[in-house]
Amino acid sequence: MHLTMIPKPIVKQVLVTAVLYFVTGKLALWVLAFAPSYAIAVWPPAGIALAALLLWGYRVLPGVALAELLLHPLSQPWAALLASPTELLVLFLYPITSVIQAWLGSMLVKDYAQYPNPLMDYRLTVWFFVLAGPVASFFPALLSVYGLVLTHFVGEQALVFSFLSLWLGQCTGVVVFTPLFFIVFDRSQRIWRQRLSTMGVPLCGLLLLAGTACLWVQHYEAGRLGKIIHKQGSLLSDAFQQGYAQHLNALEQQKFLLGPQNEVHEADFLRFAQHIFNQHHDVMRLDWLSVQHPNTLPEFHNRYFATSPLVGQSRDFSGLAELAKKHIVTTRPLTVMGKHSLLILFPVIATAADSCHCLIGMVAETIDIKSFIAAYMGPALAGHLSVTITGIVNDQPEPLFQSQNHAETYDQLGLTEHFFIRLDKQQWLMAVGPDPQFLAVYYSQSGWQLLLGSGFLISFVSIGLLLLTGQNESIRLEVDKRTEELSLRNKQLAASEHQFRKLVQSQSAIVWRADPVSLRFLFVSDEAESLLGYPIEQWLNDADFCKHHLHKDDRENIMSLRPSFISKPINHEVEFRMIAADGRSVWLRNFVDVTRENDVVTELFGFMIDITRQKIAEEQLHLAATTFESQQGIMITDKDANILRVNKAFTEITGYSQEQVLGKNPRILSSGRHNKAFYQALWQQLSSQGHYEGELWNRRQNGELYPEWLAITAVKNADQELGYYVGVFSDITEKKDAEGRIHALAFYDPLTQLPNRRLLLDRFNQELSDALRQQHYGAVIFLDLDFFKLLNDAKGHLVGDELLVQVANRLLSVLRKEDTPARLGGDEFVVLLHANADTLAIAADQAGAVAEKIKTCLNQPFMLGHYEHQLSTSIGIALFPEHHDSPEVILQQADTAMYRSKASGRNTISFFHPSMQEAANLRLMLEHDIKKAIDNSRFILCYQAHKRKSRQMQRCVAPKR
Repeated sequence: MHLTMIPKPIVKQVLVTAVLYFVTGKLALWVLAFAPSYAIAVWPPAGIALAALLLWGYRVLPGVALAELLLHPLSQPWAALLASPTELLVLFLYPITSVIQAWLGSMLVKDYAQYPNPLMDYRLTVWFFVLAGPVASFFPALLSVYGLVLTHFVGEQALVFSFLSLWLGQCTGVVVFTPLFFIVFDRSQRIWRQRLSTMGVPLCGLLLLAGTACLWVQHYEAGRLGKIIHKQGSLLSDAFQQGYAQHLNALEQQKFLLGPQNEVHEADFLRFAQHIFNQHHDVMRLDWLSVQHPNTLPEFHNRYFATSPLVGQSRDFSGLAELAKKHIVTTRPLTVMGKHSLLILFPVIATAADSCHCLIGMVAETIDIKSFIAAYMGPALAGHLSVTITGIVNDQPEPLFQSQNHAETYDQLGLTEHFFIRLDKQQWLMAVGPDPQFLAVYYSQSGWQLLLGSGFLISFVSIGLLLLTGQNESIRLEVDKRTEELSLRNKQLAASEHQFRKLVQSQSAIVWRADPVSLRFLFVSDEAESLLGYPIEQWLNDADFCKHHLHKDDRENIMSLRPSFISKPINHEVEFRMIAADGRSVWLRNFVDVTRENDVVTELFGFMIDITRQKIAEEQLHLAATTFESQQGIMITDKDANILRVNKAFTEITGYSQEQVLGKNPRILSSGRHNKAFYQALWQQLSSQGHYEGELWNRRQNGELYPEWLAITAVKNADQELGYYVGVFSDITEKKDAEGRIHALAFYDPLTQLPNRRLLLDRFNQELSDALRQQHYGAVIFLDLDFFKLLNDAKGHLVGDELLVQVANRLLSVLRKEDTPARLGGDEFVVLLHANADTLAIAADQAGAVAEKIKTCLNQPFMLGHYEHQLSTSIGIALFPEHHDSPEVILQQADTAMYRSKASGRNTISFFHPSMQEAANLRLMLEHDIKKAIDNSRFILCYQAHKRKSRQMQRCVAPKR
């Protein structure tokens, strides 16, 4: 987005937040930061960031991040930071923690402390600061301390203290500076403007006093610690100079090396060197340089040397003879500085009585500088000091020793002292400062205690002033509220009186006044005659006018209440019916009031209002409500099909409460079983006819589908404009279930669940019609279980029924979906094969194959409980359409073929042939004739002799009829 498109108030708010955050942070680091960890018990930026975020929104977060980043200046170049991921991470860790704290605090107080609020309520105020302070700053404080540890600014031993002080400082900053920010910038609420003098000024004064005290304590502590470091540095400087003097004293013992001839022997020199090495462990080498030509310029020759076994070789000095000739111009000791070592050239003078008392040689002692310094650093290092020593080598400063890495990072108070150490003509510059542990050991806790106490005091004062000013504001608001309520009540009373007068006039009120003793009307308004039709004189002259004209159902109740009008000093309101002059009943509401003087009722007055229409409307509403709460579900929607109201039956049927469906579209009940065309037809009928009625499926709240019978009516107003839709429906689940059970009982065998004879004949008629029309052929297979009666009699009907069920299941397993298996009864089953063969021969082949599959399947053993049963079946097959187009005849043919199979030895398959039918007809005719002859006693015994060839009798045959 282009810069010109950013609103100016946003830029101003971000800049104000960033500037205040940076300035208060710098002041806090300068005034309120105490060593050794430089913890701050009051961190103002925490409160400023939170308040700005709450007041101006999340858009000020970039200002918070930028200001926090600027508070921590770069200690290394960007190139070094980019090469060190840890340093770069720590650089951006502080802005991230500040943003997290401000964002988390604002989110918590908005969600749980009911912000925005003016911090007047005790509970909400405490909850506000607990969430915005300790809770919101806990995790950011951990991250910040982790960054201090990574940068070695805080040691691990001070980790807990640093976290607690940082956490406490952020909490205190929130408590103190969040209200101050609101006081200055929140103009939306009156209380913050009023708190400027009652809260802002005292808090600023306390902060100024606390800052002044902290500055004085820091100045005092810095002076005291500077004296400690100066004292330690002076002792260390003296120690180095004393050490140098000890080396010179040791070298003076070289005079004992000279014999009578003023000569130095090698053995004596080596003993002397060993003595020096034992006494000074920093000596690297000892050389004896002899002098020749003493009367001229001395020339030195390296005669003997010895090296220390504990210290390495010198890398600075080579050619000691030339070096001695170059530097020695007097007979006093001379010190020469190298980068790593120190050379002491000590002249040896002949002192014998007969000697020349001149220079005869020189002892050259090479000292390792680091070992020399370390030998005298013990007391300083014990005092937690950081020491840096710099010398001048070849007119250039050369670092000689440094006890700590980056020692300057620990001297935040400027306590480092500088000392000059003189070793002969050499001069060292020694800088003595605090190490990371110095402040922890020597810094007094009084400053931190003062700051901590000040932080607690200011925090308590801040919360106390918030609560005190909040209580005063609450009282002021309550007074304003009561005043406003009183004013509003007066206006409402005046409006109510005006409305009451209008109501009386519009309701045709009868104003009356009566005698408190006789209850005779003394006055009635003219409206009485127009309302009930009785003359005014009749109201006034009839002492019991009300009693005579009260409705008989209300007379006893009203007459019993009349004494209470006088005995109870309260206003009365009663409803009753009176009979008008034309005989109609009129409902009246009578408002009765009394006038008392000296506790005696002196007058009764009031007015009556005609409420007949109201009563009729109430009855109609009651009737409508009773009708609405019927056993059928009712749903009323507006013209856009948004649900306005449902009844109790709707809730019971659908499972949805009224609150869940109000304003919703009825499509929330859709089951998904009806397509778009169905609903389009429904709305088309409803739009054209104004009514729809039919069956459809809907879904309950628990996901269960149910059928319902629905009637929808479009309701129009007097202008024939559509206003509402009223839907009345009933759950027909039980009806559908009953229909299903009736259908199952009518068309299916209850034991095997196979189609029964009725359903078989229905499908057979349909199949036969299709076969005749398409000139296709099918078949009917008739099955009978062999010896089923024996199993039934032997094992019982339960076992027989189990066998029938298993037979049915096996039939279903070997048949196609288009084929129909059925049970006719007992152990007789029929299979209707779909007519899809082009010729009778193909149909016969297909039927034979299916029959073989059935026989093979049923010949497999059946497990009936623990009993294994082997079954055989007799099968008859009839083809259709062949000679008949009647299902009953074709079934009879299949039955005949089945009996042919039984006659053929059972467990066989037979196709129907017309000769089978002729034989069956003859057999039936013979049976009929025999039965008739038996009934008529027409049988006679006749014999017809048949003899074999042997002339013996074979049999007798009855004659033909």
